Amino acid sequence: MKIFISHSSKDEDIYTNLADSLRKQGHTVFNAIDINIGENWIEKIKNALYESDIFIAIITENFLSSSWAQAELSSVVLGTNNIRLLPVVVGDVFVPSFIAQFQYRKVKTEEEIISAVLTDIAKLSNIEDNPSLFQKKGIAQVEENNLEEKIDLLKAALIDNQLTLVCGAGVSRDSSIPTWNELLVNILNEVYSNDHDLNTENKVTAESLLSLMPQSNLILGKYLKIILKDDFNKTVQKHLYLYYNQFYEFEPINPNLETNMMKAIVELSRPKRRGKRLESIITFNFDDLIEGALSNHNIEHISIWKEGQAYGIDALPIFHVHGFLPNKRDIIKPNLVFSEEAYHSQFIDPYSWSNLIQLNTFSTNVCLFVGLSLSDPNLRRLLDISWRRNQRCKHYIIMKKSPQKSRTDEIATMLFEQDANSLGLNVIWCSDYSDIPSILLKIAK
Repeated sequence: MKIFISHSSKDEDIYTNLADSLRKQGHTVFNAIDINIGENWIEKIKNALYESDIFIAIITENFLSSSWAQAELSSVVLGTNNIRLLPVVVGDVFVPSFIAQFQYRKVKTEEEIISAVLTDIAKLSNIEDNPSLFQKKGIAQVEENNLEEKIDLLKAALIDNQLTLVCGAGVSRDSSIPTWNELLVNILNEVYSNDHDLNTENKVTAESLLSLMPQSNLILGKYLKIILKDDFNKTVQKHLYLYYNQFYEFEPINPNLETNMMKAIVELSRPKRRGKRLESIITFNFDDLIEGALSNHNIEHISIWKEGQAYGIDALPIFHVHGFLPNKRDIIKPNLVFSEEAYHSQFIDPYSWSNLIQLNTFSTNVCLFVGLSLSDPNLRRLLDISWRRNQRCKHYIIMKKSPQKSRTDEIATMLFEQDANSLGLNVIWCSDYSDIPSILLKIAK
């Protein structure tokens, strides 16, 4: 049989030993070193994949960090030829869902790989008696099993006081807090609201301005800061909480009115019998909704948004790494990362307090990311640095999975998970945003 072994270059010894053993059994194993100088590398790989009978993927931490190895795997998973896929998972590597949907072999040590692979390939001669071998599993059952396993690991991190919750805008989506674009639109509309002399056709609208400047909304933030000057922070604060305050105008804020997301975050933050709880919260949001929810339940906490702030060991630290703008009080220097120059300043300063907090947390704790899209270049850079430094510390991100109605949907889902894996993140898929609080509550139990 013709066999293609996909592996990370860091696992060359594993590949060599397995390939030698397969060749001794009479199989033909593709070897990249056989590609001559001047030949089309990609075309040779494609032809080798197409002509192979079996594709073996050696799944290690190195493999999940290798873009090239994962690209080879993607071409097989989404391919149309009849190549049989045999993933071999080595050690305690968590199996991504795009791999787990296939029957895979799991071994504890590198030494077990050869005997396991030879055993499975021998079964191919009697494949009718082994119909499940090399076949796909039911994806729903795979994801359910994966979810339970990940929840157990996150529970263990919480009990050990090593779990950090990392929050993006998605955690505030049900609390009447505007999205980034909505906030910009609302502030821009106020800035241009005095332009009464223009007729309707010539009047500037914030929506049209945003559509004409898709390259970066941070650019608009820079100009708003220039135009509003000393009123900038107050204006942002006003529009940040405008709908939230209108909603609660005639209703006192109490625990019964909290969203399911805030209730779940409260439960994660609540000290357990053994005194364990979240180690910290990192948020990219300006608002103080989490603080308000924790206060309602008498959970001791402290907001950190600038360098030099101290806190006691009994207080749960909430790090506002993009600045802090509480609802009912004014603070000096909220340090908002709202405009392009503020973002660039944070990006280029490796010793900024916010970068150091994130790097240290990503390198030492288990982090659960909620309400983020992984599109922030600075966050991606910090995750990549911490993952390169310590590949023993894996993190998790909860993401809504779009319905897999087309090949494009499948590719997008797989590429996102591969990208997350390369940054040290395991993906927890859910079918709807409303499922996220229930996942958090399972971890908190």
